Amino acid sequence: MTKITATKALLVLGWLLLQFLLFQHHGVRIVYDSHRFILFTNEVLAGQPVAYPQVWRYVGYPGFLLPFFGLGASLQLVVAAQMAVSGLAAVFLHKAAKHLTGNAWLALLATSLYALNPDLQAWNCYILTDSLFTSFSTICLSLLLLPKRRSRWVGFALTLLWAVLVRPNGFIILFATGAYLISTYRPFRAYNKWVLGTVGLLAAIGFYIVLDRFLLKAFMLMIPYERGDLIYGYYGFVLNQYYQPQMPPPTLTQLGQVLWFLWHNPLYFLGMALLKGFFFFAHIKPFYSLAHNVAIIAFLVPVYAFAWVSWRRSLLPTSVKVLLLTPVLWQAGITMLTIEDWDGRWLYPILPSFLLLAAVGVQSRFPFLFNRSALGS
Repeated sequence: MTKITATKALLVLGWLLLQFLLFQHHGVRIVYDSHRFILFTNEVLAGQPVAYPQVWRYVGYPGFLLPFFGLGASLQLVVAAQMAVSGLAAVFLHKAAKHLTGNAWLALLATSLYALNPDLQAWNCYILTDSLFTSFSTICLSLLLLPKRRSRWVGFALTLLWAVLVRPNGFIILFATGAYLISTYRPFRAYNKWVLGTVGLLAAIGFYIVLDRFLLKAFMLMIPYERGDLIYGYYGFVLNQYYQPQMPPPTLTQLGQVLWFLWHNPLYFLGMALLKGFFFFAHIKPFYSLAHNVAIIAFLVPVYAFAWVSWRRSLLPTSVKVLLLTPVLWQAGITMLTIEDWDGRWLYPILPSFLLLAAVGVQSRFPFLFNRSALGS
């Protein structure tokens, strides 16, 4: 048995042990939104009208629950399935990191930071969309980075569809895919730029309408703006202590209210957005313990630093950089527009982008230690 194989075995055992410990600690976590998904799935099985039609925006998750409920399986099996999909995502992340760096040890390092992250892996125990969305996002990005085969394209299409359906912001993976394919194949080179500009404008207007009238319809975006809170559920620091913003008329649509608010409170809006962006990327929280915040900083700062090294040195093709950056920008923009969550879970779907960039950055910084010849088995 080679060192690489032995290390892979240790990683798998470590991941299995972590899943066991997390399940022992959390069990099956049913929180506020879990009840809506459970009720929705049972109503669909019974052929009854749904009590919470907004769950249609997350229809991929009840679709995941449906076979378990239909067979009368316990929620423990749902958690086990989420753990299995998370493990599959780690496998594909490993393949993608190995493909980008050509180094088996760096691939294992990037995979370990994903698979052995207790905060990220803990969401496997929740009856929520977060575990699946993070896993599907990771699988989609990884499959696009691997050599293209027909079987992988089929798997990619199915995973992409599920990622788009499991959360309203699943469109960021669709946009990342589109941006990657366009930057790779450049299918519009022969078209007139004015035609492309017109089509792009019409597509942007269509997306605005879908976002405003469907995806954001159930959200009350103005509540945190009026209260001035930056982290959902935490009111120890709110901006309206220092300034009372003007609020838009409630007759406007969701995005209409945001645009009105931005026009009348530009500095307040900018301050809120930047602070929410800080808490999103820093991932630390005022209510976490000191040890927890220190651990987060110790984990993220090197990852961000080496990802920046990779980006600055232009070590990857433009299409790959576009693929990895697009979901980061969209997820950050959505959080800055809405609100950072109390548990920081919005960061996890884009963490693989940083890990892959960081792996390339580490190789660039230490080329003799992590050369492309160490492919391993």
